[in-house]
Amino acid sequence: MRLLVRTGLCLVVLWFGLLGAGPVTEERGEAASELAQAGLASEMAAAATRPAAYQEEGAGSLIRADQLVDYSAEEAKTAAVKPTVYLTFDDGPSGKTKDVLAILKREGVKATFFMLGKEVKQYPDIARQVVKEGHAIGNHTYDHVYKELYSSFSAFAKQVMDTDDEIYKVTGVRTNLLRAPGGTFGNFDQGYYDALAKAGYIVNDWNVDSGDSARVGVPAKEIVSTVKGSRLSGKVVVLMHDSSIHGESVKALPEVIGYFKNKGYQFAVLTEQVKPIQFRLAPTLKWKRPKVTAQETQTLVQYTARTRTNLPELNTHSLIIHAGGDEIPFAPQDYKTLSGTIDVPLRQLAIGLHGIIRLDMANGVVEAMVNNQSVSWTAAEVGGSGTSLPSRIIVHLRETLQRFHFGISRITVTEGKREIWIGPSSL
Repeated sequence: MRLLVRTGLCLVVLWFGLLGAGPVTEERGEAASELAQAGLASEMAAAATRPAAYQEEGAGSLIRADQLVDYSAEEAKTAAVKPTVYLTFDDGPSGKTKDVLAILKREGVKATFFMLGKEVKQYPDIARQVVKEGHAIGNHTYDHVYKELYSSFSAFAKQVMDTDDEIYKVTGVRTNLLRAPGGTFGNFDQGYYDALAKAGYIVNDWNVDSGDSARVGVPAKEIVSTVKGSRLSGKVVVLMHDSSIHGESVKALPEVIGYFKNKGYQFAVLTEQVKPIQFRLAPTLKWKRPKVTAQETQTLVQYTARTRTNLPELNTHSLIIHAGGDEIPFAPQDYKTLSGTIDVPLRQLAIGLHGIIRLDMANGVVEAMVNNQSVSWTAAEVGGSGTSLPSRIIVHLRETLQRFHFGISRITVTEGKREIWIGPSSL
């Protein structure tokens, strides 16, 4: 009997070893092992438990290490500098998003929110708050209905464009970050990837699943345990949710943040410069649909070309700002104009107005004191990411002057020169 038990145990150990659940060799590295923890478990189960508007039938199996793109070399470089975690929240905004934002603010952490167009329309103030507080926004399609999204690329693209427009209408942000509902594995074919790439969208999956959507009401304790049980590497993208049914995710968030802080991770937002985590193509799709056509691709490409071609104009004029008896000069290459909007270097403007600026590098905040008015910007608001401020901080001239309680009284443009007269306002 003992012999049979021992034999059975050996077979179990061998079975799990063959499936990749055993230890990972040093040659493969931490990156390969942590990829084995990433998966669609939360999204798949959520399909059966979400409200009717979200229900679909595309459940599949857990993502394994061999189903993801291998980023081990890149992650090794990242880890050599400082490991980074990107907290991401899907399916919002909702009332729970305000709770998430409060925690992030208290912890001094920035995150990325992949939003549904229909929820942005319902909660515009919360969407604007996300941007105002320096977090990043991504596109998560309009209504999350898998059966429609993956029936044809034209249907998927329409939801992407509708969400893009809704986000822009509410927040003024045009985002190229995109996350596919359910993740890409088994839902995307190469045609989806190619068409989105040609249109400039950057598709982001994840490599740590918090499990907060494995079913309705997953306890906070279980969410934390799932995150702590995941294999980590130098670059971690965590999947969480902030929809109305994810109160337990809110409860788990402080401990999740504390866990990564104790591990020595820095927090950052996803940007176009961050190489995305992406699942590999599945050998077979969950859906029967026609291939992506050239016309479908062209429609999306033309949309992004139309909505994102407002490039800074090449200046041929110098700029002079007259403030009382002082003149603040800007060479043509020192400022930018775009559709009548003028952007200038903050330092040059503040010093010219007899003010000072302070850089809080630890928290990624720049503050300027001008005309007895203190104004601050987060890194994300001035073109940085996370807590990293850009080397040259550029701000909108008119908006910044208004915040300093200055008004523009006159503008003239002559050959080779643009001049603006300003003075204290009564605001």
